[in-house]
This record gives sequence, C-alpha cells and structure tokens, in this order.
Amino acid sequence: MKKGIILILMSMFVALPAMASLPAGSYDEELYGRDKVASTVKPQVEINAGYITGGKLSTRNYGKLQTNLSRPYVDVIAGMRLGEFLFAGVGVGVQYAYAECKLIGLAHDITDVAAPDTWGMVSIPIYANVKGYIPTRIVVKPYISVSLGGHVVAASNFSKEGCGKINGGLMMKFGAGLKISKFNFGLGMASQNIEWVNPEGVTLFKAGNNAFYIEAGVAF
Repeated sequence: MKKGIILILMSMFVALPAMASLPAGSYDEELYGRDKVASTVKPQVEINAGYITGGKLSTRNYGKLQTNLSRPYVDVIAGMRLGEFLFAGVGVGVQYAYAECKLIGLAHDITDVAAPDTWGMVSIPIYANVKGYIPTRIVVKPYISVSLGGHVVAASNFSKEGCGKINGGLMMKFGAGLKISKFNFGLGMASQNIEWVNPEGVTLFKAGNNAFYIEAGVAF
C-alpha cells in the first residue's frame, strides 16, 4: 500500500513540470480549432470578364437558326464564402452582342420589316451564383459554378432601325474552373432566352441560345 502511494506521488512530481511547460492557451486553441470551419464565413466579391461564343438560336416554330450571337461580358458577383467548400452570391453584369445577325432571310418570311445586319444588343444579366470548391493543400483550388437568373435587353439595333425590339428572358450558366490565389479561370455552357417583338407588339418568335463561355477574373 505504501509502495503504491509512493509511486503515485512520484508520478505526480514528474507530470506537473511537463504540464507546466505546455504553451499557455493551448487548450483554448484546441477548442477554437474545432469550431474553425463553422466560423470562416466571410464576404467575397468577384469581378470576371469573359466571352460567349455565337451558337445558334433554337426556336419553337422555325427550328434551329444559324446566327452569330457572340458577346463579351463583364460581371460582378458579391456574396459570402462559407468555409472552404462553398460560395453563394448575387451577380450583375453587362453583355454586348455585336456580330452579324443572320436573320434577314427569316425576317422576310415572317414580317415585312427586315432584321438589322448586326445584333448591336446590350443586355444586363442578374442572377444567383453558387460555387463548390474542392479544398487542396496547394494554391490551386478547382471549383464548379452554377448561375441561374435572367437578363434584360437595355438597347439593340432592332429598336433603333424600327424593326421592333428584342426582349430578354431566362439565363443559366454551368461551368468549372480553377481558383489560383485570388484569380479565377472558368469555362462552361451559357444558355439565354430572347424574344423578338415587331413594332405592333406581336411576338415573331421566342428563342434560346446555347453556347460556350470562357472567363477570367479576380476575387477579393
């Protein structure tokens, strides 16, 4: 019995100096580390510039129409970064479709008003964006991006030349990319709906445009 008590006392004298040598606050830091993932919620702002290829117009009444709806764009997305895995935000931007319209033949078939030679169309997309990141131990982090919203046509050659007007509609983007430090590089598919209305207010056709996009930007 006495030997047991002596061994316990000797163990305490050995353990106490070792405990005293631990860095101050190490236990608090350990508890903080357990909640670190939940506490890393911070604002994030992205500025991206990109280009959407021409693609075709898919109409309900006239099938697929060969055209060139190429358009560069600039977007600003503001939201919250939730830990290392997720970002959710709202984006707004501006697009400019400048290429050859290629609707002249169809315009003569369905209306007396000819379509302009070029789109000359400025549209403003407004959408929600979600990104899922794959955490890595290096500076390069892959991600998947999904955007859903709509776009409003602010100006076009159709209205300037008395050919009616172009209205916006649903907009979606699905893509993937890489975040390298503060820089983003992405590519994927962009889908947008448009509507052509003649000067009398009659809808000539509604169409969807599916095309590839590529973009680069910076995140703050």
